[in-house]
Amino acid sequence: MTSFSVEPAEALRGRLANALRESDGLGRLSTARLAALLSEGIHQAALGGIVLFSPEAATTPATIAGGFAVMLLPYSIVGPFAAAALDRWDRRVVVAVAALVRTLTIVATIVLIAAGAVRSGGGLAALFGLSLVAIGLGRLINTGMTAAMPRVVPDRILAATNSVLVTVGSVVTAVGAVAAFAVLAVLGAGDAAVSWTLVPAVITAMVGVWAVLALPARHLGPDDGEPGTRPDIAVTRDSVRLFAGGLAEGVRAARSTALVWVALAGVTLARAAFGITTMLAILLLRDVEAIGGGGPVVAGMGGFGLLSAAVAGGMGLAAVAAPWAIARTRRILVVAAGSAVSAAAQLAVGPTLNPTALIVGAVALGLGAQVVKLVADNAMQTDVPDARRGGVFALQDALFNSAFVVGMIAVLPFVPADGRSVALMVVPAALYAAAVVLAVVVSTRSGADTDRPGGH
Repeated sequence: MTSFSVEPAEALRGRLANALRESDGLGRLSTARLAALLSEGIHQAALGGIVLFSPEAATTPATIAGGFAVMLLPYSIVGPFAAAALDRWDRRVVVAVAALVRTLTIVATIVLIAAGAVRSGGGLAALFGLSLVAIGLGRLINTGMTAAMPRVVPDRILAATNSVLVTVGSVVTAVGAVAAFAVLAVLGAGDAAVSWTLVPAVITAMVGVWAVLALPARHLGPDDGEPGTRPDIAVTRDSVRLFAGGLAEGVRAARSTALVWVALAGVTLARAAFGITTMLAILLLRDVEAIGGGGPVVAGMGGFGLLSAAVAGGMGLAAVAAPWAIARTRRILVVAAGSAVSAAAQLAVGPTLNPTALIVGAVALGLGAQVVKLVADNAMQTDVPDARRGGVFALQDALFNSAFVVGMIAVLPFVPADGRSVALMVVPAALYAAAVVLAVVVSTRSGADTDRPGGH
């Protein structure tokens, strides 16, 4: 089991700078990761413009859930294959091929939208199909690069570096989405505007392909000699069965330590909660825009852009808060604290049904949820062997995306068309509170001596 420690705050900047100087791999991996995430943010926002906020869209709760299902569930399908591939083949090759195919898929999406084909039934189905491929590959790329982090970062600064890069990545994704939403809010969500908005997504995706190909072979792992690694596996029925068992392997790896599965449970509950809040917020913002209330900014697509920016701001705060907290208390208690922050924010602003209050509260929601996510990432990077790490990260991504959509679907029978439901705004707070209780109970019962402040 890999040792774990967190650098003192005053030494963090110097350690990160040294890590970048000592390893070309970290700089190139970070470039590839951030370029891919910026492209993903732009791409998803453009799709949101078509599905959720276009002038022709009559957005209903079912439409919202369906749109997010298309954008987020693909990885739950390719996750088992990704897990096995990332733990058995050269991760650099897997990520590079996935990034190149994703780039070509976005180009095809631009052509389809520019031709006006998405307004027909068959064209919309084709758009959804391309989106399934592009977003599924995007999650594979991010999983591969997250699993490879311990290969390019010294153990002593892994938690701090990961906190910075994961959070910066989330912020970069949000920046791409906010920029795209801003453009579409000004130009409208018409075909020409959406297709031009997607062009930067292609450019940044190609930067990611270049950066990952600049890394040496096998630099991202896994090692040839690691247990379970088969870099030259043939594409046979046996290999397909091996791929299909990828998530099952991730489940087995996650169950090996209480901290990992509790953190994953916290991430899952938080995403289900945020799925409910997001659906209600979109309906509220559309309703405010329709009736002309709330001002020209906190409404419609502009309001959703502000909501995304607020969540990103909270995630940025988590990059500082998570390493500080991990250094001072058990990581399982940091999961409880992050979940408690989200629960308190949801209870404070959710029942007001005020779009401006929701945007302000989204800062705290982003902070709490990202702290839990950073603990989960750190636990999987330090407590799970490299040969099984791809599987457990694939499991997390599958849970991360599917829980968001499941949260939306679960409340569909109860959601009013204008999103104004105080009762439903309280449900996410209960989910966050459940994560707090779970972490505290397991912390007191597990006797996990390996989960101590600053190391184990």
